[in-house]
Amino acid sequence: MKSWMNLRSIEAFVATVEAENMSKAAERLGLTQPAISQAISSLERAVGCQLIDRAVRPAKLTLAGTAFYKKATEVLDRAWELEQVVDLDLNKLLPLLRIGMVDSFAATAGPALVQELDSIAAQWSVASGYEDTSVRALLERRVDFIISPDDSFRQSDLIAFPIFEEPFFLIAPTNASKEAQTLEALAAEIPLIRYSRRSFFGGQVDHYLRQRTVVPQHRYELDTSDAVMAMVRAGIGWAITTPLVALKSHPLADQIRCHRLPDQPPKRRLWLIARRTEGAELAERIARAAHDAVMRHCVPEIIRLTPWLEDELLQANAPGQDRL
Repeated sequence: MKSWMNLRSIEAFVATVEAENMSKAAERLGLTQPAISQAISSLERAVGCQLIDRAVRPAKLTLAGTAFYKKATEVLDRAWELEQVVDLDLNKLLPLLRIGMVDSFAATAGPALVQELDSIAAQWSVASGYEDTSVRALLERRVDFIISPDDSFRQSDLIAFPIFEEPFFLIAPTNASKEAQTLEALAAEIPLIRYSRRSFFGGQVDHYLRQRTVVPQHRYELDTSDAVMAMVRAGIGWAITTPLVALKSHPLADQIRCHRLPDQPPKRRLWLIARRTEGAELAERIARAAHDAVMRHCVPEIIRLTPWLEDELLQANAPGQDRL
């Protein structure tokens, strides 16, 4: 093997391309920006051509760099697979398990999942931010698994196991008039408390409202489910949410009113997503434990809050669903 061909320098190059920024690549790899720059410069000297055009902002790959990047990612994938052969022995304690969990799952079923699988890893790193629960985080190897509603995995070479499907429903403050039990009536009476447009969740809600041709008052947009629920409880507006999101904020029956959405309400499905070539057996084990945690620890509480969802939840989450 040529002297310049070391995985660390290749990893620095790939991280820079994916982050579109040497400083962000350095942060991801736990290195300094000068170390990243030096690694890439060494690669360029060794291969005898420029890989990254630094004259433009942000820096872009040259033609040679594009070809090198494709092969470099393949090299890193094979190196990771080799590492997984050793680390993903189910009878062996993993040194570190990095998992992204969407916050509504992490705060409700997450503790039960970690307790159930605590023995598989010496250390857990659990992230719940939008960036850490996206398919991109998985593809960029910032996490090993994600529990997420991000269904863009269908366009990537990933494997996904269904965990939980839940319908959206309507929540209104108790000070809303009793006649305001429909989308149209609520939209006319008080503002919609909107979820961030950046989130998968906010996008689904917006799409549903457009389909229904409902144009609510848009005055408030918040980036956390707790903040949305707090605004509804305070009587400021109404929202569209899901059972796990509502459960995360521990609402009481006398704090909000819950109503069905008309016609075919949208549904949110949470998946356990992993790279197809790595750790499929462990991914399936995590998915089973995640499903059991929701059904045992969350569904009874959801049914107490919205008893009219019981049959739908149990039917939608019956055993026997296949992986994708």
